[in-house]
Amino acid sequence: MKTRWKTGKGRLAALVCIAALSGLAVEIDPLTTRWTFGAHEPYTMYRRVGNHCTGGIDGNAQWVKPWLDWFDEHSPELMEELGLNFLHSRFYKGMGWEVERKDFPNVKRFVANCHAHGVKALAYVQFNTIYPEVMRKEIPDIDSWAGIDYMGRHNLYGGYNGQYFRWSPCLNCREWEEYIKRMCTIALTDGGFDGIMFDNVFDYPCYCDRCQKAFRAYLAKIPDPETRFGFDDLSTMLLPRMDMSRMYHIEAKDPVFQMWALWRCDVMTGLMMRFRAHIKSVKPDAIVSGNPSPYRSRMRFIARAQNMAELCKAFDFIIMQNSNFPSLLADGTVINRVRDLRYAQDMGQRIVALCDTDTKIIPEREAKFLMPLVEDIVYGGIPTDRTIIAPSPEPGFVNREAYERRKKLHKKFNAFVASHRDALAAPTDHSVRIFYPEREILFSEATHMGVAAAEEIFLRNRVPYGYLVSYPGAPFTVPAGTDVIVVPGLVSLSDAQIDALVGWAKKGGKLVVTGDAGRYDDWNAQRRVNTFLPQLKGLSNVAVRAKADSIPRADLGWCYTVPPPADGGRALMADLAKVGWAPPVRFEGLPPHVFAEYRRLRSGALAVHLLNYDPAHPPTGARLVLPAGAKATVEEPLSAAAVRDLPADGSLPPFAEYLLVTIR
Repeated sequence: MKTRWKTGKGRLAALVCIAALSGLAVEIDPLTTRWTFGAHEPYTMYRRVGNHCTGGIDGNAQWVKPWLDWFDEHSPELMEELGLNFLHSRFYKGMGWEVERKDFPNVKRFVANCHAHGVKALAYVQFNTIYPEVMRKEIPDIDSWAGIDYMGRHNLYGGYNGQYFRWSPCLNCREWEEYIKRMCTIALTDGGFDGIMFDNVFDYPCYCDRCQKAFRAYLAKIPDPETRFGFDDLSTMLLPRMDMSRMYHIEAKDPVFQMWALWRCDVMTGLMMRFRAHIKSVKPDAIVSGNPSPYRSRMRFIARAQNMAELCKAFDFIIMQNSNFPSLLADGTVINRVRDLRYAQDMGQRIVALCDTDTKIIPEREAKFLMPLVEDIVYGGIPTDRTIIAPSPEPGFVNREAYERRKKLHKKFNAFVASHRDALAAPTDHSVRIFYPEREILFSEATHMGVAAAEEIFLRNRVPYGYLVSYPGAPFTVPAGTDVIVVPGLVSLSDAQIDALVGWAKKGGKLVVTGDAGRYDDWNAQRRVNTFLPQLKGLSNVAVRAKADSIPRADLGWCYTVPPPADGGRALMADLAKVGWAPPVRFEGLPPHVFAEYRRLRSGALAVHLLNYDPAHPPTGARLVLPAGAKATVEEPLSAAAVRDLPADGSLPPFAEYLLVTIR
């Protein structure tokens, strides 16, 4: 793979080539896939933790082993009853094969039972953990596999105050890499698994001698280092030392730090591509999945070596663990996963966007169980029921009351999906594209916050937006159906990106630009003059506004908390109108916490999916303004109400979670 400073067409082509050689992606249909899990950790992990932990069980409980035995034998039958047909299962937690192989006969029996009940099973392979206590007998030099922090200590899972008995590996340790490949081979051959799911695909910075040497070799390939670094010899540069908590929201300007961040992302992506190639060589139709956690979080880019614009290419689909259960907070903040789901759509990905608790069924969320399922199916995610097969100490190890209630809801939901496949599978209308400069967002929090503000405004105003992902040397290819490109306060842009955006505008393409976009280059270095904005003067199809939209206190971390914009986003909506953009249809009186997804049916009709993030309060008094001659029907597929024509005055019925409007 080419070095990261040569980002552009050559590097992107290299990644695509690697992906092609590694095996074609497996098609996952979100309309028929239903994800679940309940026993993805081994008995040894539960006992070593010894308290309430991931998987929803007290690791010190007397009934851990009986529950696991029951799960292996009987849970696939319950999954089949509920229509759940995909999961990941315990296989390798990072304790070493000599320890974990003792459970292998049970694991194989579970996989066979899954297949007997129409459930596909991926082998859980822990990416970010080695257990030195129990692995040392098998691997005496296990210390050399571990990552080292900048204080010279072993990197602990969970950071500096993490679990002392769980170390994180060094991603440049070839012995560890080959060991993980061996685990994947065993899972796919002897285990009979349908694929691999790597958990915790992120990296803590490592400061071992191996990484220091590799980083200096990376720097040595940079031409004319004196221009950027001030030195003509980089052979003695040190790995940047910074507490991870200080990395999350910084403006990265130090060129050595920049190269370190890019190098770490390259190491991660290269490693996962090699894992993918190995898995496909063992079993060409194997599914490759992983859990890098939140998909659209910049803090993961710069602190955890996750550049999802490239890392996503290593996976057939992605597990996205987060805390974004669809809900409305008292201050008007809408917790949702739409950013992630839409970004995944535009990157050609399918994701399992986990958003529930991993410990128990919470009554408040149980009452809103359908909300994440609907959000998934409308925005292209894979519907998931994570908690129903969770452990319970009662007879049968399942909460039967909750199980029967969920069974009815799954039946209703699956019937809705089956009968509305056309409206759910139709191509999305993303006529507005947020310009998303991959590397510039990695370096600039200001640029990232410009994107976050535009997303929030468009979500609340039901604008059919998507993303236009761009690389410094390979600016973009405009997808069909794009009407407007929005450059929202993106202070950092490359010369090539500026040239491409100006070219788009001069050919008549509609463009909205806010803030001092382009003041800095793709290395976040200030230009003497802004070369972007002056080239846009006098173009009637361009709206330029000096002040960028911003949302104070926005945080895209484990939970995305983005408060409402102060003015509701009126300025940005006016910019869209100024360049001649109009929404596909116009809604009046809908509250900002009702979001929309637009899909164009084969018949030419437009399906508008409306999601209400406050289902306890159905919106009232809203109406749809139709173009002359258009007709519409409205339907609440999750209720008993029948399809009906929209009244002449355009009044929309009150609806709880979801309303489908079809316009012909």
